[in-house]
Amino acid sequence: MKFRYKVLLINIILISLALSISGFLMMSRQNRIMMDAQIKNAVTENNLVQSVMEYSLLDTINNKPLYVKATIPDTSLQVSAGILNDTTDLYVKYDDELLFSTKEDIPLPDNLGSSDSSSYQKKYLFTNENGKDYIYVVSTSNIDSHIMNIITKRDITDSKQMMNKSIRDFRTFIIVMLCLSGLFVFLISKLLTRPLEKLNAVTDKFSEGNFDSRSDIHSEDEIGLLSDKFNHMADSVEGHIDELNDMIHRRDQFVADFTHEIKTPMTTIIGYADTIRSVDLPREDEVKAANYIFSEGRRLEQMSSHLFDLIYLKDGEIPKQPVSTQGLGEAVVETVLPAIEKVGIKLTYDFENATINGDSPLLKTAFINLLDNARKASEEKSEIVFTGKVIPSESKKESSNKYEFVVEDHGIGISEEDIDKICDEFYMVDKSRSRKEGGAGLGMSLVSAILKEHGADLKIESKLGEGTKMIVTLDCSEYEEEED
Repeated sequence: MKFRYKVLLINIILISLALSISGFLMMSRQNRIMMDAQIKNAVTENNLVQSVMEYSLLDTINNKPLYVKATIPDTSLQVSAGILNDTTDLYVKYDDELLFSTKEDIPLPDNLGSSDSSSYQKKYLFTNENGKDYIYVVSTSNIDSHIMNIITKRDITDSKQMMNKSIRDFRTFIIVMLCLSGLFVFLISKLLTRPLEKLNAVTDKFSEGNFDSRSDIHSEDEIGLLSDKFNHMADSVEGHIDELNDMIHRRDQFVADFTHEIKTPMTTIIGYADTIRSVDLPREDEVKAANYIFSEGRRLEQMSSHLFDLIYLKDGEIPKQPVSTQGLGEAVVETVLPAIEKVGIKLTYDFENATINGDSPLLKTAFINLLDNARKASEEKSEIVFTGKVIPSESKKESSNKYEFVVEDHGIGISEEDIDKICDEFYMVDKSRSRKEGGAGLGMSLVSAILKEHGADLKIESKLGEGTKMIVTLDCSEYEEEED
């Protein structure tokens, strides 16, 4: 059931209950007042008849008590004609004998009159006779040890019909009000739920894959707040979906690039291995083929090692401990220095001692990759500079200090377009140079992952033909300031 119909049904129930209860109480009170007025008038009328009857019989009671019974019919006729109107009938009983009646053909109800002299209270009785309503009032008088019952019968049919008409009119009023209020509530609920229907339509579009759908409901109520929350959620979901799509695209690209990269060395290995296996080669050619197989195998080993480190960095947590920056820098230099000097490149280094938190082997791997890239980009007899220094904060708080490693070369440089992509897996600025050096385009992506796990920033400054500067900034836990 739609929300508007629920609102309509609940409001109709509440309105009908409210009208019914209030109408019942109001009609009950009105009917009670009208019936009380009828009883009061009937009792007053009966009292008047009783008083006149007793006064008229007083002389007879005092002078001729034996003729009282015979006098009652004539006295009753005179009183009836002089006092009562056409809507009231009079009955007079004397010792339970009916002596007078204005309607002789209509019998009295049973036990209406009583010969019990101990009861002189007024009695009244409501009856319905032949479709008409009457109220009987009985009064009792003691005349010389005899009981005289004066009974008035008042026609209250008009009052009853008026009350019944009021009830019918009230029922009609309730039905009309329910119809009008139902229509009004329906229109109001439709107006109030229209934004919900619009939001529901936007939600359907969004669930069908139209992630650009947004709600245009702007109001200060809960629906407007819900609309804002939906739009915020949609923005978040669309962002996550874009990230997922990008991740899927990068995964597919990763698989394609990895397949392509692994195919080249495998083709070389298989080709030279097949040549050695099937052809008798001179010793020099065999050594040459074996060298190709060896170098391509080392390349595959390096690629698998880098891939393993990338997977480890993405899926695991790195335990960190204090690391000496000077010791780290010297360890890196010791590792890369032979390869750099072998190609005739000069390596200059200097490190200011401080302490950082991290994983020493992984940081060493990152800087080795940076220096190896600098070596590959540099020409013979050029220079590579590897330095490290503390960047104190202005507030002199130890927790705010930074440590900056810089790897600078004067090689071929990197274009701005390549700088944005250099940390992608398998991306190589100069593919021919990288493959010649045994690279697979995983070095910078590994560096980026290691630095990200250490909360470090990597800034790349480069110009084509002039060289590249790689700036790595890490949090510095402690250091000693040099004295002047």
